[in-house]
Amino acid sequence: MELVLFDIQNNRFALRASVISQVLEPLAITPLPYAPPEVEGLVNVAGTVLLKIDLALRLGMAARSADRNGNLMVVMTGHENIALQVDRVHNKINLDESLLTPYVDPAQRNLVCGEFTHNERMVLLLDEQSLDMREMDPTGVPEGGGGLIGFDLHTDNRSEAIAMSNLDMATVTVEDSDETYALHMAHVQEIVEIAPLTQLPGASAEVQGLMQLRGQALLVVSLGGLLGRPLVAPPRFVLVVKVQGLQLGVSVASILGIERYAREDVQAVSGSFDAQLEGYLNGAATREGHMTGLLSMTGLLSAQAIAHYQRFLTQQTTFMLHNNHIAPSAVRRMLSFRLGSERCALPLGLVDRVEEYSASVDLPEGDSSLSGVIQIKGEIAPVIDLRDMLGVTPIETSSYVVVRVDNEPWALIVDKIERVIDIEERNITPVRNQQNDYLNEVGKLDGELISLITLAPLTLAAKKQLA
Repeated sequence: MELVLFDIQNNRFALRASVISQVLEPLAITPLPYAPPEVEGLVNVAGTVLLKIDLALRLGMAARSADRNGNLMVVMTGHENIALQVDRVHNKINLDESLLTPYVDPAQRNLVCGEFTHNERMVLLLDEQSLDMREMDPTGVPEGGGGLIGFDLHTDNRSEAIAMSNLDMATVTVEDSDETYALHMAHVQEIVEIAPLTQLPGASAEVQGLMQLRGQALLVVSLGGLLGRPLVAPPRFVLVVKVQGLQLGVSVASILGIERYAREDVQAVSGSFDAQLEGYLNGAATREGHMTGLLSMTGLLSAQAIAHYQRFLTQQTTFMLHNNHIAPSAVRRMLSFRLGSERCALPLGLVDRVEEYSASVDLPEGDSSLSGVIQIKGEIAPVIDLRDMLGVTPIETSSYVVVRVDNEPWALIVDKIERVIDIEERNITPVRNQQNDYLNEVGKLDGELISLITLAPLTLAAKKQLA
């Protein structure tokens, strides 16, 4: 019998060598909301999300933190792969089975299934199948909260979820409680900076209060609080969402950007269908290599939670409830940004992602209308400086807005990304600008005029330069 020996807290253990697929250096841990105590969180092993187990706690020993000088073992339990942190992995040995004293419990499997002596030291043999965590139950979930990880579905048929796996998926990536999360763009009505809050006596811990939004009250809850995470940095932004007819604000520490994924990019971990997380994504926004939790709004804000929040709504906040008797005005969802002192916007459907600014590469014998090319997610994108195209004096160069036209990427330089906005069609006026053809409409929002940019002439001009 071939075994691998390893140490935990000065105790020596063994596992069958055939069930250990990898031995690695320690990896960064992503916390898993409401996981049982022995689950330290999730780790990213070569692009695969694995549960990381505190083996010491599982063995009834004192809980421990990962030893930076230790090893991470990827173990196949027979049903799934898990990651175990150990203090040190020793050599592989061949043991005569006659030297093993088995532990037999006819009622159930034992994590410690036997013992033997090696080099005058007792070694405990572990049963890898007893490490299976598929049936783990969530702990510490508040009333009305969701489970661990599952799928954000409007159906109980999992096969239908698989059929949806190739759909294009736009997300807003945010950071809160020192972790990165993504929300489906379809759930986010707009993103605003947080304003002074009116506290609500008797509210649960995650409720931060009421905030004025265009003269109306918005109930604001903390994303970290919903996930049971500690407050690390004060919130700076509020994502306005609508769940089950109730409009709410979800506060976060920072907005990282807009990302698009294929459904197949979601690394799901099995769990309940009312889970707070659908799964995990890799390399979102500026935290490439880190895992990003994809939030399920129906699990994060369950029907019970919504009913709980409605108790804090007064007659003055009934506007937050969905009113089927009022026909909503047609609106355009757009990404707003600054070009110099000018506020502009692009249709959100054209935006592929927002990237941090980096220097572009000049084109040989290129025309001044193009500002070079950059590589984004493995694709080469021509760079267009919108400030030059519109005759605007630059203030600061901070971001690229990456758009797709005819399925080709284009990187547009802007001074400052602002937020996702909705402009009602009745507040949009066509204009004719004799100086350029890039502005053909102006929108009005909160008493401010916003220049609405069309990409058609920009694209035609750039194609001529590349021809």
